[in-house]
Amino acid sequence: MTTATQRGGARTFVGGGRVLVAAVSTILASTLYYMIFGEVYQQLRGGVNATPDPWAIAVQLGRNFLVAAVLATLLHRLAITTRRSALGVAALVWLGFQAMAVLGSVIHEQYPWGLYVLHIGDALLTTLVMTLILQKGKGDHHA
Repeated sequence: MTTATQRGGARTFVGGGRVLVAAVSTILASTLYYMIFGEVYQQLRGGVNATPDPWAIAVQLGRNFLVAAVLATLLHRLAITTRRSALGVAALVWLGFQAMAVLGSVIHEQYPWGLYVLHIGDALLTTLVMTLILQKGKGDHHA
């Protein structure tokens, strides 16, 4: 499977295999993250059990796949060739979109600050992991 992009009238493709690996890897990274911060997460949620249902994991995998495909397309279209540049793009995507989107919930829906910090930490981790996987093998001589 590949992600199609259009550049200068010529159709190019971003490797879908890496997109799938990135999507699955971020599920694993998030699982580890919440295992490490599980006690804090439980306290912030008021002790409510946070074990996800299998359908929620499947939906999250689909979400991760879409995010990875968009990120791969963005890296490709911006002609990002080094790991350092890719991580810079990832940090901007995280700050400008993910962290700000969740901040809207804090401002408008009184979402707890502690959960905000916990979730954007996970979002940063998964965005960086995704980017490293998507960038791998792209002529990274100067990273």
